[in-house]
Amino acid sequence: MKKGLSNRLYLMYIIALCPLVIYGLFKNGILLYKKDLVNFIMMFKPILILLMSVSGAFIGGFLREYKRQGKISFKMINRTKTNVIEAILVACILPIKSSPLVVFGISFLVSLFLSKVKFNRIALMYLFIEGINVLFKLNVFENVYEASTVLNYDALDLFWGLGVGGINSTSILFILLGLVFLCFNKLYKKEIVFSSIISFLILGIVPFMIREEYLNICPFIFGFNILFILVFILPNLYSSSYTLKGQIASGISVGILTYLLSFVTPYTACILAVLIVSVLSGIIDRIFVIK
Repeated sequence: MKKGLSNRLYLMYIIALCPLVIYGLFKNGILLYKKDLVNFIMMFKPILILLMSVSGAFIGGFLREYKRQGKISFKMINRTKTNVIEAILVACILPIKSSPLVVFGISFLVSLFLSKVKFNRIALMYLFIEGINVLFKLNVFENVYEASTVLNYDALDLFWGLGVGGINSTSILFILLGLVFLCFNKLYKKEIVFSSIISFLILGIVPFMIREEYLNICPFIFGFNILFILVFILPNLYSSSYTLKGQIASGISVGILTYLLSFVTPYTACILAVLIVSVLSGIIDRIFVIK
């Protein structure tokens, strides 16, 4: 893998995520403050969660590399960039009620102790944090306004990002723009992304159409962080399949698993599917490697 291309991909990830982060700050912070639903300090909670996640990942990665090398260098700091990108991604799909301290702690521990884990660390961090959220009843994805109002979002509302979901993951428009932008990098595994989206859309749309439940289609396919996870988290450089056929098979598997798990645990269905398939990615690749 060429280092220059991987660094460029990380930079492109940051650029692609910027509109989503800005929108998340507006939707879950500034807008709530303007409606007098949160105070001035709570207006910045979305960005605080992001900063705590990033700082935890950076400090954990820094200590890990310092322990290995015994000295401080730019190369050591550069090796934390993967952890930082993963921290940004996990912060985007968390519920707004998540504890910043918990986010910091999990991000720190995963970066410090689980750097050699081969399966998807973003999914692992998310599930750890959500487990704590469930324990302390913080697993609420609605912001204050959404929780206090009966909302009936149509397809256009969901497209612009007014639906319920993670802090920075609800704007379908910005996610699709990010997808187009990332496709210009050779290391971005677009085959796994498109195969997962297509398989999930087929499974998500056809049954509703057969039952003529057309109003339920958009909330199902655009909700629960699914599109964000498939575009930004699934095609991880190190934990997803590397062969072309393996990526397509993995993508289809994630789409199918996401659909099936969504009937049991909607908000964790897609991230669970990503974790499961990442664990099996080595086996999937070996099936398609020509010996």
